[in-house]
Amino acid sequence: MSLRRFCLFYVLAVVAVNMAFGQGVGATGTILGTITDSTGAVLPNVKITVTNTGTNGAFNTESNSAGDFNAPSLSPGVYTVSAQTAGFEKTKTDPFTLAVDQKIRINLSLKPGAVTETLEVAAQAVNLNTDDAALSQEISGEEVANLPLNGRNFMQLLLVGAGAVTVGGEQGTMRQGEGNAVSVNGGRPEGNNYTLDGLVNTDQALMTPAVILSQDAIGEFKVQSGIYPAENGFGASQINIVSKGGTNSLHGAVYESNRNNAFDSSPFPTATDYIAGAKTSNPILKLNQFGFVASGPVYIPKIYNGRNKTFWMANYEGWRMNNGAKVESIVPTAAELAGDFSAATVPAVPGYAGGPLPAYGTPACTAVQNATYDCLPVDPYTGLNDWGTQVPAAFQTARIGLVAVANHFWKTPTVANTPEGVVNFIQNIPGPLVMNQQTYRGDQNLGRYGSVFGRYTHAYYNNHAIYNSFSVDYGIEEYIQTEDAWEISHTISFGGKNVNNFRFGKLRAQAPEGSAAPPASVVSALGEMNVFTVFTALQETWPNVTPGSFNTGGGPGNSYSGSDNPNWEYADSFTTVHGKHTLGLGLDYRRWRLIRNLDDDFYGTWNFAANTAQKNFLTCTNPPSALNGGQPLCGTGNSIGDMLTGYYSGVSNYVPGPLSPTTQAGNPQNHVYNYWGPYVEDDWKVSQKLSINYGLRWDFRMSPYEVENHFFWLDTTNPQGGLC
Repeated sequence: MSLRRFCLFYVLAVVAVNMAFGQGVGATGTILGTITDSTGAVLPNVKITVTNTGTNGAFNTESNSAGDFNAPSLSPGVYTVSAQTAGFEKTKTDPFTLAVDQKIRINLSLKPGAVTETLEVAAQAVNLNTDDAALSQEISGEEVANLPLNGRNFMQLLLVGAGAVTVGGEQGTMRQGEGNAVSVNGGRPEGNNYTLDGLVNTDQALMTPAVILSQDAIGEFKVQSGIYPAENGFGASQINIVSKGGTNSLHGAVYESNRNNAFDSSPFPTATDYIAGAKTSNPILKLNQFGFVASGPVYIPKIYNGRNKTFWMANYEGWRMNNGAKVESIVPTAAELAGDFSAATVPAVPGYAGGPLPAYGTPACTAVQNATYDCLPVDPYTGLNDWGTQVPAAFQTARIGLVAVANHFWKTPTVANTPEGVVNFIQNIPGPLVMNQQTYRGDQNLGRYGSVFGRYTHAYYNNHAIYNSFSVDYGIEEYIQTEDAWEISHTISFGGKNVNNFRFGKLRAQAPEGSAAPPASVVSALGEMNVFTVFTALQETWPNVTPGSFNTGGGPGNSYSGSDNPNWEYADSFTTVHGKHTLGLGLDYRRWRLIRNLDDDFYGTWNFAANTAQKNFLTCTNPPSALNGGQPLCGTGNSIGDMLTGYYSGVSNYVPGPLSPTTQAGNPQNHVYNYWGPYVEDDWKVSQKLSINYGLRWDFRMSPYEVENHFFWLDTTNPQGGLC
């Protein structure tokens, strides 16, 4: 596309959007005020110049017939305001700070005199906000830089204001606490609209912020809730972040912080430590955070001097963490995993004083099974207590049991001679996290053609933590997150009283999680049929096994979740000043996809229980047993014995369906969403002490559709009805 065609397309797009109404900015601020003379009479047609002291970028306007002026769509920063007209001294304020999404009032009084004389005055904003009814909490760039944030996580700034609390969330697990779900004023986390430089920054799958911008790259931060202008929408609470841009001054910083458990005191002993007979050490904790930030004007010696015109900012932050954990679990002994229960014991329960495993069919056995503990294994094939304390090797043929034992789903106990239900394995395990994030921003002053900026942010997390399994070898879940966000923004002034802001960008948040795959020999040993055989990264995980009162072993339960959330957003806003009215028209259009694959445990989640023997007799073909009231025994009465012989109490996994893809496991859904948010608003300055803000916004979300039309299918081979 030629430059001329592109410019024509852009102008037509802006005009069309403004005719249909344009978008809320959310990343800029407004300076407004009233110009009077020394007697208090208002002065019309006074030339006003609003200057960004960091870049020397100027916005020119003039006061109206009521003496009021308005400078909208200004980037947050430090500004001065000057006013001049014939017959009066030129008046200029000291520098003051404009925050994100703030309307700051600067009233000036001009004294009679020559225009060539300049009067310097202190810029004093009106203490009582008479221009904006929004309820908000602002965090300035200085506060962002100086507040001590644990882990340099900007989300903690949310908790500085009233009414915000952390309510957990899957995202925090993925990033070791960075980006947990937050409730603002009692609202659901799904009601938060996170934005970065005025465009979407929400992971629609996890309903938490996608990009956790580095503390050094944040220029301003603001939370709005309850009441806010019509230019904001999509969510009940607005959480706006603005990235930091360059200025005429060259700035830079390099940092590194270190925390290590070698600096920590020894832990207090726990009840488990006393049971173990020896106090354990602190879990490993090593945290290194390092990075740099640099900004300034573009300067190429003898070629280009970008002062007052071209600026840049670059930021990198890296984490190298090892946040370990102490695993305390209840594991079977090597003898029990070999089918030998001669040394096994159970604790005291109502009806049994505790001690060796009781024989199946006795009142003591009923008592311990009611407490989920095991009895001595019974022979289900004869219905007699003829196995004694040992499951014969000839009957230990269950494939899942053989795999679990051969691959050491449970480690050898570190505490000897404990009864069932008592922690007998204690070990510290690592929890490594690697994070790399980088942000680049460029700003260009185009003179009478306005100004433009572009930003690109890339973040990558790789985290490991034990999850839904106590197997220190196979129960580690891997969380991988990748976020890419870029944006282009253009602001232009038409005649000093009309300003247009255009934004276009994309956010893509990917968050797959899974675990290590078993080798082909293990898959062959499982011998499962009619299951998925083609997997993508992280999908193929070890089976998850839970025997009775013992802790889960094998791979993480519910392991694997695929999430890909690309968001496109187009936004435009137009502000015009007419007398005492500041009118805003805008449109926010978003189109995003939510690609989710929540199918998991493709080799099964297996459960074994001591009381399976008397529960499954209706489908059991074993001979009748007097130990079960004349009904067949379908199990051994011992959870480990059932695992070795194949009498599971429950198993679940995902199997292929008629619409399942052949290139990966599971049944991924690709949902497409469209959103339109047109608005119109007016700030009416009724008097010096009263402003009325009113507007109308229509948040319209179209019903989503699935790209492959795979919401459900009809299984016509099922005579009972097969809506799946």
